[in-house]
Amino acid sequence: MSDQLVWLITGTSSGLGRLLTLEALKRGDKVIATSRARSIHKLDNLKHQGADVLELEVTAPLEELHEVAKQAIAIYGRVDVLVNNAGYYCPGALEETTTNVFGGLNIIRAFLPYMRARKTGTVVWLGSIAGWISLANAGLYNASKAATRSLSMVLDAELVPIGLRSMVFEFGFFRTEFLNAEKRMAYVSRIADYKEVCGAVEAVVQGKSLS
Repeated sequence: MSDQLVWLITGTSSGLGRLLTLEALKRGDKVIATSRARSIHKLDNLKHQGADVLELEVTAPLEELHEVAKQAIAIYGRVDVLVNNAGYYCPGALEETTTNVFGGLNIIRAFLPYMRARKTGTVVWLGSIAGWISLANAGLYNASKAATRSLSMVLDAELVPIGLRSMVFEFGFFRTEFLNAEKRMAYVSRIADYKEVCGAVEAVVQGKSLS
């Protein structure tokens, strides 16, 4: 196919990443599906349907991501569409939370040199309505999605002159496995003053009754 694209999609073991992989394959495109080590076995079905599979931990050191990028490029010689999808919900008040996720930024640092060399390609970021709202117990998650939007817009301004583009898709509420226990960090209140408000939000996330 003359219009056949090569996709690399992070976080394809479930949810949107998996659905995007299946849709791209249906379109006749090539897909390099990635997942962290503990979920890589969940990609067997995607492999059987034609996807190539790579282990990729978005929070790995940049040097490791450069090596993964080399492996990915070696498969088809290029990546046309780079999808930053991998992520998780991190509960907790801002003052209690110690983890920031810059995986998406390092992913583009690893792959952009190859895309710039060809002067063509698209970087896709998966954002969220969470980037527009303020919700107790989800401060850093909200902030990360707002940052995703900003990074995508700035990156687009920088890439358009050299023939590339960056875009962000910001979704509302819909059901995936995103809030399943294994998909999110466990919430443990470490500062008593935040327990009431953050605990209530976490109860809703877990589907528990507030009565």
